[in-house]
Amino acid sequence: MADLRIFSYLPNPRLFKATIAARFSGAEIEIRGGKPMELVNWLWDFDAHELSEADKGHFAHYARQGTVGFANIPLYKSDAFLKAHPFGNVPAAFSGDGTVGVFESNAIMRAAARAGDRSHGLLGRDPFEQSRVDSFLDRSLVHARDLQRYLLAGDKMSRVLHAEMAAELTAFASGLDRALQSSRFVVGDEVTLADIGSVCDLCQLTYEKGHKERFAALDLEFLLPKLAPYSHLGAYLGRLADDKRFAQDLGHYFETILPVFEG
Repeated sequence: MADLRIFSYLPNPRLFKATIAARFSGAEIEIRGGKPMELVNWLWDFDAHELSEADKGHFAHYARQGTVGFANIPLYKSDAFLKAHPFGNVPAAFSGDGTVGVFESNAIMRAAARAGDRSHGLLGRDPFEQSRVDSFLDRSLVHARDLQRYLLAGDKMSRVLHAEMAAELTAFASGLDRALQSSRFVVGDEVTLADIGSVCDLCQLTYEKGHKERFAALDLEFLLPKLAPYSHLGAYLGRLADDKRFAQDLGHYFETILPVFEG
C-alpha cells in the first residue's frame, strides 16, 4: 500500500511538489488522473477511475457543478470524496488507506515529506528553520494565487491583469534571487520544501503561452522573459535542473525557463 494516493489533472507542477518531496523523503506515492478536461469523465474518489457512459448513469447522483477550471461542467464527486476534501478541488491526496484527505498542494507536499523516513532536512532542522521554510511556502501561495487568476483568465485577460501579474512576478523573483545571494538553496545549503514549492509554483508560468492569441490581440508580451535579470535565480534553477529528483518531473519546464537567462 502506498503511503499517499493523489488524484489530479496531469501534468501539474502543483502535484510535482509531492512527487519531488517523496524522492527526497523515501515516501511511496500512487498517482491517478489524466489531462485536465479528461477529469470530467472520472469518478472523483479515493478509488478514482475513468467512467464509461453507463457508469455515468450509475453515478448520476454524484454529479456536481464544477467551478474553477471546470465552470458549468458536471463532475462526478462521491460523498466520500467531499467528506475527505470539503473544498472539492484537485490535487486531492489521501492517506494510504483512504481514511484521511489532504488538500492544497503545499500541505500535500508536507505529507509526502513526513510520510518518508528521510524527511527532517526537507522540513527544516530546527523550529526557526522550519518556520523560515514555512515563510517561503506562505509567500509562494500568494504568487500561486495570482498566477492561477492570470493563467485561467481566458478571454478575460486584460492589460490590468497582465500588469498585476508582472508586478507580482517581479516581487516573487526578486525575493528568491535575494535569498539565493547568500545560500546555495532558498533556506541554507540543503534542499527544503521551500525550494520544491517555490520552483514548482514558478514553473507554472510557462503555461502563459496558452494566451498567445489573446496577447497578440492586446499587444502584450509574455512575462517569462522578465526573469532574465535575476542571475542568482537562474544559476539556482540550473543546479536543480541537474538534479534528477527535480528533473524527472520538471525537466520540460526547465528547458523552457533556462534559456531566458542565457540571452
